[in-house]
Amino acid sequence: MKTAIFTSLLATLPAALALPEVVAKPLPEGCASYPGYNAETGVAGPWVLKLVNSENTAIDGFSDTSHYSISFNPRTDRKPTLRWGFINFPTRNDIAKNPLQCRDGKLLAWVPTDLTDAGAPTNYQWVPLVLSPYPYDASLMYKIDGTAPRIFEHYIDGEKQPGTFLGGYDNTTAWGLKYYPANVGSPRDYYYTRLLGPNSADPTTGEKLNANETRSFISIAA
Repeated sequence: MKTAIFTSLLATLPAALALPEVVAKPLPEGCASYPGYNAETGVAGPWVLKLVNSENTAIDGFSDTSHYSISFNPRTDRKPTLRWGFINFPTRNDIAKNPLQCRDGKLLAWVPTDLTDAGAPTNYQWVPLVLSPYPYDASLMYKIDGTAPRIFEHYIDGEKQPGTFLGGYDNTTAWGLKYYPANVGSPRDYYYTRLLGPNSADPTTGEKLNANETRSFISIAA
């Protein structure tokens, strides 16, 4: 029922809510380019990520949460293991968020890195975030190898837009968001988030967006 409701809402979004055409200019690498940089500590943040110019206006302005993948074999494992995690966005904005910061030139998130015997998230740490190595599924992840995300400025008709925007491959700053119901790695419904770029189309169908996937920019909410 939830999936049907969200599908219906997405289907009724007016075409006028298309993502603005922008020119994304990368900022210099390093934490000094991030908002709230402290030259004495070399740290920028903490802050959260925020959806901006979302085609799905119901979640525009929402901030980031996370979910994770679990590994457990009852025949060999004493307890479940957190294999890797994802940064995503919630379906309601009144829940706890995962703060981020930049330190030692890396974008970090305060996220769980392990699970208790009962499977509850634990051992929260500042962990580096990377983009998945698969351009057709380039989500923002942790506890895997991948490419570091970058930050950008946006320009429309030569005029700089307010904000600092997250992106990556080939100066891409548009992200796709697709609704998923709660599961074993997320106690709440969420929007799975992936970076859209020249090679982000489905490798089988060639479609640029998945079914019911909408687009948004992601900014640093300093």
